[in-house]
Amino acid sequence: MEYYQKFIKNEKLRRWMVLAFLVVMLYFLRSILPLTLLTFVFSYLAYRFVSFVERKIKLPGKISGFILYGVILFLAYLGITEYIPVLVNQVTHLINAVNKFYQSNNHGGSTLMDSIYTLFKEYNLADKIQSSLGTLVNYLTSFGKGLLIVLFAFLMSFFFTIDRKETNKFSKLFLKSDFAWFFEDTYYLVCKFFTGFGVVLETQFIIAVVNTLLTIVALSFMGFPELLSLGVMIFLLSLIPVAGVLISCVPLSIIGYSIGGIKDVILVLLIIALIHALESYVLNPHLMAHKAKLPMFYTFVILFLGEHFFGVWGLIVGIPIFNFALDLLGVKEIPIKNIKK
Repeated sequence: MEYYQKFIKNEKLRRWMVLAFLVVMLYFLRSILPLTLLTFVFSYLAYRFVSFVERKIKLPGKISGFILYGVILFLAYLGITEYIPVLVNQVTHLINAVNKFYQSNNHGGSTLMDSIYTLFKEYNLADKIQSSLGTLVNYLTSFGKGLLIVLFAFLMSFFFTIDRKETNKFSKLFLKSDFAWFFEDTYYLVCKFFTGFGVVLETQFIIAVVNTLLTIVALSFMGFPELLSLGVMIFLLSLIPVAGVLISCVPLSIIGYSIGGIKDVILVLLIIALIHALESYVLNPHLMAHKAKLPMFYTFVILFLGEHFFGVWGLIVGIPIFNFALDLLGVKEIPIKNIKK
C-alpha cells in the first residue's frame, strides 16, 4: 500500500505509466481507430461551430446542432441527387467516345493503333490492367465498409453535439471515483493530444475552403455544369490530405473530357496540380507552422515522415504526435485552459 501511495504521488511516473497503458489499449483496438478519429473530427468541427453560434447569436446549442447537421444532410442529398447522375452521364459519354475511337482505328493501316498493340504484347499490359481492375474491385468493396464507418461516426458526433453538456457532466463523475488519479491523467493526456489534433483540423478546414473556392472559380471559366454539387464534392475531398485531391481528379477529368475533349482534361489536371502545389508547399506548411508554433522546416519534415510511415492519416496525426512528444519531454508545453496540472 505504501508503494501504491508513492506511485500515486509521483505524477510524472504515473502519467508515463498511464500513457503506456493507453498505447497498449490503442494497439489492441487499432481496428476501430478510423472510427474513433473520424468521430473526433466530426465532433470537434461541430463543437467549434456550435460554440461560435452560441457566443455570437446566443442560439441554444441543441438548436444550432440540429440546424448544422440538417444542412450537412441536405448538402449530401444535393450532391447525391444532382452530382451522381451527371457523373454517370459523363462516364457513359466517355465510354462511347473511347469505343468510337477504337472502332475507327481498328481497320488496320493505323500507325498509332499498331504501336498500341505492339506495346500491349511486349509489356503484357493486358494482364497488368486486369490485375489493376482486381485491385480496383477490392477498393470498391472496402469503400462500402469505409462509408459505413463515416456514417456511424457522423451519427455518434451528432449525438455528442446535441447532448454534449450532459455528456461532459456525466464524464466528470469519473474524476471523483476511487481511481480518480487514473482518469485525471487520462483526461490530461487526451486533452494534450487532441488540442494539437484540433489545430491540424482547423488548418485543413481553412485549406479545404481555399482549395474549393479556387477550383470552382477555375471550373466556372471552363464552363463546367453543376458547380454547387461539384463544390460540395471538392470541399469534402479537400478535407482528406493528398488522397482527396487525387480522388477528385477522376470525376473532374471525365466531365472535362465530355465538355472539351483531351484539352480540357489536361487543363483540369494542370489546375488541380497548381492548386495542390499551392496547398502542399505554401498553405499547409505556413498554416501548420503558424498554428502549431513550429518552424516550417520541422513542419515539412514531420508531414513527410508522417505520410511515409502512416499514409494519409500520418499527415493528420503527425503534427499532434510531435507536439505531444515535445510536451511530454518538457521541450515545449501545449497550453490548455481549464486543465489540472
